[in-house]
Amino acid sequence: MSLPTEPERTDPAGVRSRSGVSWLLNGVGIAVVAFWFVRNGVLLHHPAWVWVLGAAALAAWAVREGARTPRVLVAAAGVMVAAGSLTVVPTDSLLVVPVIVGLVVLGADLRLPVWTAAVAALAAVVVVAVTATLEQTSVQFVLGVSGGLLLGVLVGFSRRQARLTTAQARETERQQQRARLLADRSRASRDIHDVLAHSLGGLVLQLDAVEALLEAGRVDEATRRAGDARALAADGLAEARRAVHALRDEPHSGRPVPDEPRTHRPQPDQPEPTRASSPSADRGAGLTALVDAHRSFGGEAVVQGDATLAVLDDAHRAAVVQVVREALSNARRHAPGRPVSLSVIRDGDAVDVVVANPLPSGGQGLLGMRERFAELGSEATVEAERSDDEFVVAMHLPVDGTREADTADDADAAVVAEDDRS
Repeated sequence: MSLPTEPERTDPAGVRSRSGVSWLLNGVGIAVVAFWFVRNGVLLHHPAWVWVLGAAALAAWAVREGARTPRVLVAAAGVMVAAGSLTVVPTDSLLVVPVIVGLVVLGADLRLPVWTAAVAALAAVVVVAVTATLEQTSVQFVLGVSGGLLLGVLVGFSRRQARLTTAQARETERQQQRARLLADRSRASRDIHDVLAHSLGGLVLQLDAVEALLEAGRVDEATRRAGDARALAADGLAEARRAVHALRDEPHSGRPVPDEPRTHRPQPDQPEPTRASSPSADRGAGLTALVDAHRSFGGEAVVQGDATLAVLDDAHRAAVVQVVREALSNARRHAPGRPVSLSVIRDGDAVDVVVANPLPSGGQGLLGMRERFAELGSEATVEAERSDDEFVVAMHLPVDGTREADTADDADAAVVAEDDRS
């Protein structure tokens, strides 16, 4: 997993933006150290090289605060450590402050290896020890300075870990957003496939029937079939636009997809054609609308059980409708005119839905079936396989107990109302 070089990106170089408090504290620190450096230098008569290196360390500290590129930031920190460590002993440990600040910067920078600050601190300790030996300074002085440098390394590592945690959290969020986007696109792709397979397949059958009726001279029936074909095409176009709109829309934006206007308008002397089932209508009517549409396309279907799927919740019912639509479309393509069996079987606290047609099937629709059921959870499964001379699609779904009770109450209320009327 790739991580950003810095957790915050408020400028093109990606350098961490500093708050006004940070600027104020560092400015005060630079001013205080510079004041005592000049005062002590005048009183103690520092040699010229101490003035030069001390000024370089303080200037690098100031440059580090205004750095706008990573290279300048790291270079300034390096100058602070190098120049400051050489002047720690002559300034009586005053310039250990910029050394510590430089170690914090090196330790917190995600672009640098994690050992960079430790190596820099070790080099600074060696320089201080050598300088202290030459100046005949006590060992306690060197140990005290070493403790301060160790503190700078630890603070830098702590900041580094905080930045790394923030960067990982942001990368995880980006990956999650990407996964949601891909899931939305996959879902829209399945919807488009379902619409095209259902609408175009049915449209071909309707137009074939129109051609046959015209050849037989049955113009009225051909006209009705043509109206059905137009309605089917209009539904398919509306659903395709709806799916494309969902694909182009921002994922999880919560904005509703607008309904498409109805493009078919019956002629004044022509009866309203029977609209083939659209995906939105199918979800509300269970499997009944799908079976009716399949039969209107010239297909045969034998239904056993409750085709309304009243005991299933909306999500499970919608998944079953999509899978059955694909199975019926496959049956019309691969076994036109052959009977399809559709069984809805209650099995304890679950429902099994089985669709079987005489010839094998396959293609993108089977992958879409499995993906739809995978989104419902582990208890909902779908299998598609050959069995003897049939291709069988079998679904297993849990029953919503609350919905089942509501369905039973509705049925009891209907019986009571019927008794009252009688």
